[in-house]
Amino acid sequence: MNHRDSLSIIHHLLTTSLNAPENIFSFQKWKEDWLETASRWPTPVDRALAGGLAADRPSWAFAAGYQAAIHSLTDRAGAGEIAAVCITERGKPHPSRIGSRLTRDEENQDRWHLTGTKTFVSCADWADTLWIAASIGKDGQGRNRLRMAKVSSGSPGVALESLPPLAILPEIPHGRVRLKEVALGEEDLLPGDGYLAAMKPFRTLEDLHVTAAFLAWLFGVGRRTGWPAGTLEEMTACMVAARSLALQPSLEPHLHIVLGGLLGQVNRLVEEVEPLWPGADPAIRESWQRDRRVLEIAEGTRSKRLQAAWRHY
Repeated sequence: MNHRDSLSIIHHLLTTSLNAPENIFSFQKWKEDWLETASRWPTPVDRALAGGLAADRPSWAFAAGYQAAIHSLTDRAGAGEIAAVCITERGKPHPSRIGSRLTRDEENQDRWHLTGTKTFVSCADWADTLWIAASIGKDGQGRNRLRMAKVSSGSPGVALESLPPLAILPEIPHGRVRLKEVALGEEDLLPGDGYLAAMKPFRTLEDLHVTAAFLAWLFGVGRRTGWPAGTLEEMTACMVAARSLALQPSLEPHLHIVLGGLLGQVNRLVEEVEPLWPGADPAIRESWQRDRRVLEIAEGTRSKRLQAAWRHY
């Protein structure tokens, strides 16, 4: 059976979740464990599910989903490294705000130079690879033409600056990335338009993989806390749905309609289990109350995406 069609990950969730995950207090420790987990699951969404289950707190579930989404997007971000997607400039991850520039080398048209600043990047200062959205100029309508470039964090011209922790998911490091005349080859660029081939699909892939990882984390908490079987069955069904969608082309309008329904079901599940949290470990309960808001980030973008999908039909 093709590993993409196998639901062995669900068997893993059911047989592992009664064992409390190891407490992880540093990103370095999480990184070591994550790389080991990722090496055992060939499919990125299965890495997200396994990583979410292995997390002792929401931050590490988010990190697993985020890394798995990058793997799914690029196919060139291997399971043996940490990567970061670098889009945000001037406060927003919008194509029109991207001022980082890719310019061709005047003497060698197969070579490029990358210069710019990314103001907010998750996992930036721990990343081995940075995926940078950059402009190659304007089209005839004045819109940014974008490409996505793969840059080693140790390349000459790359400088990383750590930012203070956020109020939610405080264990996840964030940083600023400065780039000055970073030399790249054509092989370092993702093919196709940087917005349609990378930025736009990544928003969907991140939703799917992070949601899958959070569901796996909640499933583990529920199994260990003794939540009702019916609730756990609903979580399992949502995880299978997220997994199925993560394996589909991420720009299809029908996928976003199904994803809209799935996210609505997940939101209802989150509310349904709220009265069950007093039975959970107090530290886990506290971290959930602090970090659950991450599931609401980008609600506006999701709503617009869903409306556009319905307009298509």
